[in-house]
Amino acid sequence: MNRRIDNWMWICPALAIAMAAAILWLWGLTWASAIVVAILLICPALLIWGALQLRRSNAFPPGPVPHTAGMTMGWAAPIYDWYCPKLGLGKAFRIETLRHAALRPGERVLEVGCGTGVLTRLAAEAVGPSGEAVGIDAAPAMIGVARENAARAGSRASFQLAAIETLPFPDASFDVVLASVMLHHLPPQAKEAGLKSVRRVLKPSGRLVIADLDRPANPLWWLLVWPLLAMPMTAGNLRGEIPAFLHRSGFGSVRRHGRWMQLLSFWVARPASTQGEGS
Repeated sequence: MNRRIDNWMWICPALAIAMAAAILWLWGLTWASAIVVAILLICPALLIWGALQLRRSNAFPPGPVPHTAGMTMGWAAPIYDWYCPKLGLGKAFRIETLRHAALRPGERVLEVGCGTGVLTRLAAEAVGPSGEAVGIDAAPAMIGVARENAARAGSRASFQLAAIETLPFPDASFDVVLASVMLHHLPPQAKEAGLKSVRRVLKPSGRLVIADLDRPANPLWWLLVWPLLAMPMTAGNLRGEIPAFLHRSGFGSVRRHGRWMQLLSFWVARPASTQGEGS
């Protein structure tokens, strides 16, 4: 997507929702109801429009689409950078994730499920010219947008189309792996397969940094998230089972380092061969 498309992606949704809400208000709805209904009507159209823009911009990288048992988010690529901050997952969240990663100049970093590459680009800045930051995602649309955003920003970050279960990198080739709000997109078997793949590409002294859904720290969250207990992808997260998945996948030291919005947790895990500590 070029800059002209980016600008219209901000202007068009606002105008469309405002116009639809005004029409619904004239039909007799309250302003609050009119805005809610307008959003529900406009959002599907925006996703279709965004997909068409991606196709026209040739944002999809060539090559076969990797197989993954997880849920990909390519459909959200046109609006991903717009709605993530609205959910509390903006730049402050990315910076907090990297604080736990404690990246050093010269390190090699891999982000799995990188989306549009925001965190990968920040990691590339942190490791500097002597380091390397690579992002992978199984959704062609996400990789296409990530590459365009990196080129526009002059970032050294690189992006590849790949799935976490079958990472296309040599053994022990990364100092740090980042997994930001992506593990809850994987069913249980894929979680273990993906984490074992991550363990393989990590150096013996490396570390995995995870930011993802966890058992809510505030009971009020259960009023919103309890239906997710019926979904295999998210149930383990909400039951607090991420450390168990990590231990079964070859990680020895697993420590939680803080919460975000009382719903997500940060974990730092190290391969079992270098640490024998529990969670």
